[in-house]
Amino acid sequence: MSLCHHCNAIDINTLVYNSHDSTVENKAHYNTFRELKRSAESCPLCQLFVEELEKRNRQYDYDQTYDAGDTRGIYYTGQHESNSIRIREADPKFLIGLTMMCQGGIATVDIYASEDSVAATSQDVSGRPIRPAEEFGGAKRWLQHCLDRHSRCASRALNSQNPMIKSDWIPARIIDVGPVDGSREPRLLCDSGMFGQYVTLSHCWGDAVTLQTTTETLLTHKKRISLARMTKTFRDAVIITRNLGFSYLWIDSLCIIQNDPKDWETQSALMADIYGNSAMTIAASSSENSRVGCFFPRDQTPPITLNYPSNTQSIGFVYVRRPLKNFEKTVNSGPLNRRAWVFQERLLSRRILHYGKDQLHWECQETCLSEDGHEAFGNQYDKSTSILSSSATSRVERNALYMDWYKMVEDFTDRRLTRESDKFPALSGLVSVFARLSEDRYVAGLWENDLMVGLLWHASYSERPRLQRPPAYRAPSWSWAALDGGISFDSEVNYLAEGIPMHRATFALSDINIAIQLAGSDPFGMVASGTMTVSGRVKQVEYQIASENLEYYYSPMPNMSDSLYSHGEKIGTAFFDEAGIDGPLYCLEVCTSYKNDDEGAASRQLALVLKSIGANEKYCRVGTASLHPPFGPAESDDWFYDVPRRNITII
Repeated sequence: MSLCHHCNAIDINTLVYNSHDSTVENKAHYNTFRELKRSAESCPLCQLFVEELEKRNRQYDYDQTYDAGDTRGIYYTGQHESNSIRIREADPKFLIGLTMMCQGGIATVDIYASEDSVAATSQDVSGRPIRPAEEFGGAKRWLQHCLDRHSRCASRALNSQNPMIKSDWIPARIIDVGPVDGSREPRLLCDSGMFGQYVTLSHCWGDAVTLQTTTETLLTHKKRISLARMTKTFRDAVIITRNLGFSYLWIDSLCIIQNDPKDWETQSALMADIYGNSAMTIAASSSENSRVGCFFPRDQTPPITLNYPSNTQSIGFVYVRRPLKNFEKTVNSGPLNRRAWVFQERLLSRRILHYGKDQLHWECQETCLSEDGHEAFGNQYDKSTSILSSSATSRVERNALYMDWYKMVEDFTDRRLTRESDKFPALSGLVSVFARLSEDRYVAGLWENDLMVGLLWHASYSERPRLQRPPAYRAPSWSWAALDGGISFDSEVNYLAEGIPMHRATFALSDINIAIQLAGSDPFGMVASGTMTVSGRVKQVEYQIASENLEYYYSPMPNMSDSLYSHGEKIGTAFFDEAGIDGPLYCLEVCTSYKNDDEGAASRQLALVLKSIGANEKYCRVGTASLHPPFGPAESDDWFYDVPRRNITII
């Protein structure tokens, strides 16, 4: 099909070089949706616009028109930044697509050019063709460019706490994938004692039956692992490893003996070394389980061709296609990234090749790239600083380190775990790095030298207003790991840790003694029990629980939160961890926050809400509290003024 006269008149040159001219950006197309639909019967670009508009599930008035002086109902436009034309900080500008608007509906389609075309070499058009997933030319170029030019990626072979771990270390069990021609099946090498380069796989197990190494299959896998018996994700990973020039591949279910708890614990504790020292991680980012694989069929619809730079002076072509899923949708919001174990796998890896449904994406210490040529953005943590840097010696660096930790815990707790007991093991690799950098003691999810922030977590402002307690014990009540669900740390105290001079605070607890009994040999792994003994001020508090309306419970509006009272006077707000709170409750003062102003008055007192569990001053945590002065007839800044310090134990 040929283009209609409106689509044939699209002038790429004018869109790129006159993008700030509003008379160009608001160029009329068809006057009504009916006319556009009629044209779509014979014009492939109109058809694409109609399909994209109708995806928005809007009801369009087929015959609505606009006066000549108003914005036309349908037009193509070069939008800045977020839509069709992306303006770089310096020229030239990049055209990335066309946007059509109709009665509030928006349809955006991609524009791309072949690598050696004038539109590409002139940098007018940023989009590039998408190759079949089974082709490896693009991935090889990304990898080689990173190996040759990225000093940060080259130097990030992780500084392990284990002196036996060298930069070219290979894990004790590794899959020898065999030659690229497939003439030999993969096999499992055990206690290899070798050095070299290997690749890791990051994938979702899902509900698929995954091929595993067990005590029964270990000897067989040492001889051969049949490619035909592997799930598709594993087969694809072997093919990718071979074609990128690597001999060794690490897959968790095959390189850890799955029915040997001791081996599972030992290998889980090495995740920082395994992913940190791998040359690259293959991520099955769009696969819900191991049956789906890495290779997805690409869209075979013939592209729509436009002349470049214009129909009157054509010296080449550009092409129009349906919009592809970008890095944010494929990686950051994809099924793999919702898995808790993948959180540390992604952060610890030097380089990641993400296989999506629409295209490939690359992520390393210095850049993020997408196969379609458009800009990509990685995770929210700067891999060049704090958690992944080699040191954190100054106070500012240490505060930044803790801030990254709190962001990571907030992110991690929003992810899924198949086994509830994996809460600590799934994070232990990152914890081992953090412990080395901070030189701090890790205590069941908290850091001993930053308890003022670490203790003040609460359920996040999300669709899950109450947290859930797992059936089996996992952590002491003062640890966020004791419960399931997304958590957040107090924002005002976070400012203090980040060094923002909005507030200052005084930590109220002293003589702190924390005892942790581990459930195994991993110092950052599962916990059998834990207690925290502190000296502080404890005071009984009255409370009123707000409506359990899930939609509004954690609304920022004060009247929608749980309220705290003293002698009938409201003194603050509580955030209870679980539903069903009852019985006498107490507040343990954690810190007082002061505004950095001339008056220096206290802005809040922050506390843990506790419940007594028997004699000998033993308590368990049930929430946090924010107390707002002035208090009482004397309008005191200190609600705890009339109680002495005493020693208590929180379990």
